[in-house]
Amino acid sequence: MNKRFLCRLFFSTLAILGLVAWTNPVNIFDESVNSNLDEQEEVIRERIPSIVTIVNPVYNNVVRSYLNTYIYRRPEQTSEMLGWAAVYFPLFEKALSDEGLPTDLKYLSIVESALNPGAISRSGAGGLWQFMKPTARMYGLKISSYVDERMDPEKSSRAAARYLHELYDAFQNWELVMAAYNAGPGRIRSAIKRAGTNNYWELAAYLPAETQSYVSGFIAASYLMNFHGAHDLIPVYPETAMGEMVCVYVNEGMSISEVAKRAGLTIDMVKRLNPSFVRNYIPASVAGYSLNLPAAAAELFNSNRVMSVPEIELVANAATTTVTKDGFTYSISTTTKDYVVHSGDNLYSIAQRNQCSVQEIMTWNRLHDSRLAIGQHLELRFTKKELVQTIVEVAPPPPPVRTAVSISLIPSLLMDHFPVQHQVSKVDFAIDANINAPTKNTIVLQRRQSVRQALGQNQLNLTSQHQMDLPKDLANGDLIRVR
Repeated sequence: MNKRFLCRLFFSTLAILGLVAWTNPVNIFDESVNSNLDEQEEVIRERIPSIVTIVNPVYNNVVRSYLNTYIYRRPEQTSEMLGWAAVYFPLFEKALSDEGLPTDLKYLSIVESALNPGAISRSGAGGLWQFMKPTARMYGLKISSYVDERMDPEKSSRAAARYLHELYDAFQNWELVMAAYNAGPGRIRSAIKRAGTNNYWELAAYLPAETQSYVSGFIAASYLMNFHGAHDLIPVYPETAMGEMVCVYVNEGMSISEVAKRAGLTIDMVKRLNPSFVRNYIPASVAGYSLNLPAAAAELFNSNRVMSVPEIELVANAATTTVTKDGFTYSISTTTKDYVVHSGDNLYSIAQRNQCSVQEIMTWNRLHDSRLAIGQHLELRFTKKELVQTIVEVAPPPPPVRTAVSISLIPSLLMDHFPVQHQVSKVDFAIDANINAPTKNTIVLQRRQSVRQALGQNQLNLTSQHQMDLPKDLANGDLIRVR
């Protein structure tokens, strides 16, 4: 066993332990665990019964430990998780409703994966619902070297709902169903037999440690998702993934980077929305594979146009900035990472793992040759580039123009028999009709003309229409501004 293998094994173990620490954050048997929730416990106890209805709404040391992790130990990860809940929960709720199950079961996904569709546990369970491979295949999920449908949010949710339905038919108790989902129905039946009771809280001692904390984790997740605002946790929404999602189908082989170019999205966003393609490649298929994309991105993808973010060199640690090129505005931010060279490393392997080129690493670190020393520090840079949304809106009309017009030219004011003593030789007032006229970055909407037609004829940001926020209820003569 060589040093390189041991090094990889070490870092793989750290990654697995990191996931375990997030989804099962504390030693549940340690009654002395400190918590920042001590002053809020009375209020939390009162709130839990209002939102936990399918299991016994207890508040114990395990619930407190989970909440302490969500609220105080990892608030940034929790905020991101809350944001992704807005994307995934509608899928979960539909799958559960189709099976006639309580939609509150969606909170189990928080305990299972913290809403990370690419999560893999130390036991090999994967996806938002943490299916083991045999169970996944039993419920119709395909697993191959290129595609793992355990990571597919929609398909795995339907499979999880069917599995939960069957478990409820077997146990008729949601606490036992949750325990069986985590540990397997065989272990629950064995624990019931050994304990002589089917009360989850009484037979928990006969279950694995993770299963003993499972229902408490569900209670904590239910509380978090309903009362996070009371603890100053603000969801960080993945804006590009918000709104209507559309499935597009791909038959030919295609890389995720090519999908990103055609959809006007970042590679990371396409991967997060389609995590089932485990090798970042969609294999060719006669039946086709479905891709989940925001509606506007799907429209651009199907148009066969390519929108690449321009290569713009930024200095290290630069703050987020905006750059305009070819009529499009991009939000660009750059961060850096310190990498320590290990045994077996070379510039090519480091570049491959960090999605950059050898030349870039040499430039960033002023290297004159490719020789590296173990323990050497290298600076790596990561640039995030996104299109800024184009907004199309109705522009306010210009103010009325007052002009001097003689009273004799205003027919409605002509008075042949007006008394002499009150006659006025000249009255200089009139208001011209206000008619919209096009100016820079504005268009006057013509009769029977759509906004997209108007933009196309005037060649204003035509290729960025996938990013447009279009106003409604427009009429002939309205002035449209593009910014």
